[in-house]
Amino acid sequence: MSDAPFRTIRSRTVFENRWIRLVQDQVEALDDEHRFEYTYLSVQDAVMVVGVTPEGEIPLIRQYRYPSKAYNFELPGGGTGGRDAVEAAREELLEETGYKAGKLEKVGDFVTYCGLADEVCHVVLAWDLEAGPQQLEKTERIEVRRVGYQRLLEMIRAGEFRDGMGLAALNIARGRLERALGPQARA
Repeated sequence: MSDAPFRTIRSRTVFENRWIRLVQDQVEALDDEHRFEYTYLSVQDAVMVVGVTPEGEIPLIRQYRYPSKAYNFELPGGGTGGRDAVEAAREELLEETGYKAGKLEKVGDFVTYCGLADEVCHVVLAWDLEAGPQQLEKTERIEVRRVGYQRLLEMIRAGEFRDGMGLAALNIARGRLERALGPQARA
């Protein structure tokens, strides 16, 4: 039994493409029967990959993002496409950075924007990375940068790395990163 204070009366898809659906629901409050409309994005789950090279560096990607009209530093990642989160992480890491991971572990997840979308992002740590060629999609133009953890923290403080999903993923992975990278990783 749900403890939700609302119930859905009607639901319809207003727009849909291969990445997102815009859903419009007619909703009723259970306590006073007030009805209202709620529109949100329905998106398949996503993954963010926090990789660590044998040298203790973290591969970042830098790419132009059309909605923000700017180049952004991000962690590798993308939609799961219905795949298992760890398998999707393995494929996204290879595609966007060229790195093959020897070991992957899911360390948590988060809701990307709980007031606007139903998307859940899974955070996966990738270890024992082996460099190789990127396998980019035709729509991707991605540059790979490897940075030490301290440099990454400096980038965050300076506003150079400001992708929200990446920031959330790094926060979830922080304890494991600091333990694995030793005292030099602690800020």
